Amino acid sequence: MLISSPQLLQRNISDHQLTQTVRECVFLSDPGPHVIVLLLNHEPCSAEDQERVEKVLHSFSEQVYQHTMVLSTQEPTETSGILQNIIQKCANRHFSLQRSSSPDDLLQTLEDIEKMNDGRYLHCAEAAQCFTMKQQNTERLSEGVKLNLVVCGSDGTLKSSISDLILQQIDRRSDVELHGRLISVIELPALIRLSEEEEMRQTLRCVSLCHPGVHVFLIIIPDAPLNSEDKAEIEEIQRIFSSRINKHIMILIKQSSEHQTAELNEETQSVIERFGGRHHFFGPKTQVSSLMENIEQMLEENRGEYFSTEMFLEAQMKKLMKYEEMKKKT
Repeated sequence: MLISSPQLLQRNISDHQLTQTVRECVFLSDPGPHVIVLLLNHEPCSAEDQERVEKVLHSFSEQVYQHTMVLSTQEPTETSGILQNIIQKCANRHFSLQRSSSPDDLLQTLEDIEKMNDGRYLHCAEAAQCFTMKQQNTERLSEGVKLNLVVCGSDGTLKSSISDLILQQIDRRSDVELHGRLISVIELPALIRLSEEEEMRQTLRCVSLCHPGVHVFLIIIPDAPLNSEDKAEIEEIQRIFSSRINKHIMILIKQSSEHQTAELNEETQSVIERFGGRHHFFGPKTQVSSLMENIEQMLEENRGEYFSTEMFLEAQMKKLMKYEEMKKKT
């Protein structure tokens, strides 16, 4: 598997983006990367460049140099001292990609590095850890900060209807300013219709797009007894995102008429209770302001906390660890 993350060496990348991208790489390369290829050019390097490279590498692990190789696009006539220092830290593992080079040459070099490490992968325990609550508290939602909403459910038509309601049908943009706040709305595909690989890709993409995290997951269900797909989708959402998603979920009940149903059926009531009783009815004449009031109240109850990429990756790591433990017992 090849994972490309050129943004890691960008000068303007924030510490949060760096940490998030590294953790995504670690998760996608589970159980860990065998080789990290550091693509560098031979233009003059500054001490700042070296510091940035080392910061990125150390974000993976303190033992990162044992698994790192420098890849350059041409053989330099004279290697700068700083670039040479980086190559030396990587135990002089350096591959010069020239016109005469073949893919087989590069692959053989990568295989040689894996053999030198006896097939071991890089352990990135620190990178796989979740942000502490103290770190998250410093980034809680405040006025003027973008509000990230994710619309979920098995029915694509219902999801589109709530997206249109929130975005007020303004050119179907994903962001819109509403009630003095910039709002981002992302529709999550029905998970029960995806392969396991595509499901993981879509859920990770969804959370990653919501920097610094998802404030509210809106699960859309009809004002009718839940069918098998509705039930399966809710269970799958909880399975993938873990129980930590529960306090960030609001159930939206689609009504076919403007009159609110007097009583909810038992199954729907049970789903609502599972997620703290947070629900909202919406129909043909629903005002988005009433929905936003409920969302704002929910945010206050959660003290502005959000479901972050780190939480998502931590949930996947825990599931993998649990699976490995079960395998050992059998």
